[in-house]
Amino acid sequence: MPWGNMVFREAWKIRAITWQVTITVAGMAVAIWLVYALRLILLLLALTILFTYLLRPLVDGVEAPGRRWGARWRIPRSLAILLVYAGLLIGIGAVVERVLPVVADQISSVVDNLPGYARDFDRALKQLATLPARYRFPLAWRQWLTGLINDLPQQFFTSLQLVATRTLQLSLYLPWLVLIPVMGYFLLRDGKRLPQFVLASFPEADRRHRLGLFLEDVSRTLASYVRAQVLASLLVGTISGIGFWLLGLSYPLLLGILAGLFEWVPVLGPALLLGLAVMAASFSSWELAALVAGFLLLFRVVHDYLIYPRLVSEGLKMHPLLVILAIVCGAELGGAIGIFLSIPLAALLLVGWEHWRELREEPIIAEEEGGEAS
Repeated sequence: MPWGNMVFREAWKIRAITWQVTITVAGMAVAIWLVYALRLILLLLALTILFTYLLRPLVDGVEAPGRRWGARWRIPRSLAILLVYAGLLIGIGAVVERVLPVVADQISSVVDNLPGYARDFDRALKQLATLPARYRFPLAWRQWLTGLINDLPQQFFTSLQLVATRTLQLSLYLPWLVLIPVMGYFLLRDGKRLPQFVLASFPEADRRHRLGLFLEDVSRTLASYVRAQVLASLLVGTISGIGFWLLGLSYPLLLGILAGLFEWVPVLGPALLLGLAVMAASFSSWELAALVAGFLLLFRVVHDYLIYPRLVSEGLKMHPLLVILAIVCGAELGGAIGIFLSIPLAALLLVGWEHWRELREEPIIAEEEGGEAS
């Protein structure tokens, strides 16, 4: 081969590889930008998927064929979904009727006692300000601690204002309470047809088989996550509320409900609950605050290392270190929304990685079997 043709071919290969890398990087950049720009839509879709996985076992149970009134017949799926929705509304209404008055009374009590809590908070800060001098800390330490303590009220009220602002912003998402059930209806009705539609677009039988296994693993992973989170939320809310009540903490029902809701936000939710519970207990006594902190810390250890792994079971195979890294990455990329979605997204990435690795290993196994046969 002439030297000039060889140089031309190598240059053409380098240029082709350069274009492929450029197009790949540009495509990834556009995909990342789209994910960021449509993050709220993706959150709506994620909440809808979690909602459907929560109700799907109930819908399947109502739809299942059986013998009724002496005849064997099957309830249409659309009717089964509407019956489950009706039962859900009735259940929520019954719970709200029983729980809402008590929660409203406790919220009113918190608002009425805010002036007293503010005085207690100011008195506690003054006591803390005397500690550096009492224990004869070095001068530099005293100045730093005194400045830190003096800045605490401003930081505290700034944080409260931020929380109040974010809470008011949540009112903008109230239409989601209608959108999620409406979108969930169509996913529950046609969810079983979607995988078949996707599989039909692949003519190769081996590709359809591999994609079918992947979709089954994705469905099983999401179902396991939703089931584990619902049970964990109910368990944490119930045990926390009972523990607060036994310890004599004020507003046990309100704090128990918050504990169950915060359980859906890993790490940040339990930490926020710990801060609120300890602060509420400190207005009564520091001994009660220490007991509440000890109770919550002990319960978190038992729950995170004994209870929750059993709830997750075979569905989510994630090492605790990977969970922490996923939460940190989610917080860095998406804030509270990223933390909320970090664990299920990481679990889905693991499922994709396992199937991609098996797909890469299949040609090697086929070659080894072919060599043995020959």
